[in-house]
Formats: sequence, C-alpha cells, structure tokens
Amino acid sequence: MTKALTVLASCLDIRNGKRFEKGDVFDPTPTYEQAVRLVSAGCLPQAALELAEKADSDAEATAAAAAVKRKEDEAAAAKLVTARTEKATADQAVEAAQTKLAAAADGDAKAAAAKELKQAEAAAKTASAELEKLTK
Repeated sequence: MTKALTVLASCLDIRNGKRFEKGDVFDPTPTYEQAVRLVSAGCLPQAALELAEKADSDAEATAAAAAVKRKEDEAAAAKLVTARTEKATADQAVEAAQTKLAAAADGDAKAAAAKELKQAEAAAKTASAELEKLTK
C-alpha cells in the first residue's frame, strides 16, 4: 500500500489542501477521480488507481449500510411514537369510562359503563405491553 501511494512528484490533496512532496505517502487514500488525475500528472504510480477504487467501493458500502441503519432507526422511532400515542389514547379511554361509570344513574347504564371500562382497560393493557416490548 505504501509503495502504491508514494508520491512521485509534488502534488496537492484537493480535499484538504495538504501538500505532498516527492517521497511522501499520500494519506488518506485519494478518491478514484483524484487518483486518475494524479496518476495522469505523474504524481502517483499506476497502482494508486486500484487502491483508490477499493477505498471508494468500501466507502460506498459503508454509506449504504449507514443508510439502511438510518431507515431501520427511523422505522423503530415511528413505531415507538405510534405505540406511545396508542397507550395515551387507551389511558384516556379508561379515564372516560371510569367517569362514565361513576356518573351512571341506573343499573343498565352502570352495566354498560362497566363493560366499556373493562374493554378500555384491556386495550390499555395491550397498548402498555406493546410499548414495553419496543422500549426494551
């Protein structure tokens, strides 16, 4: 690697402005396009092209993996937001059902309110379990 990136003639790294003199090692590895220019100008040996091409493909693979990870993280965050919203909605439904049960005047209204409360509590329990799974 060192031989392939040993500078043959004075040159400049356009990415950071660093100047290289004959005999220096061009580090970090140039991009493929930059290596083509430097080899054409006689600043780097032909072997620098192969190293630059490999470095570019490695960088592309790393960027692609980072993009996939970012999408996965965004999807997980969206699921978490949805689960929190569903839990909050379920908790509000429980509170509303409790209020309705407390305000119910006759037996039929109390039975209906109790049934509604039971359903709301079950939904809240499910929402809590889903949220807990996502936060582990």
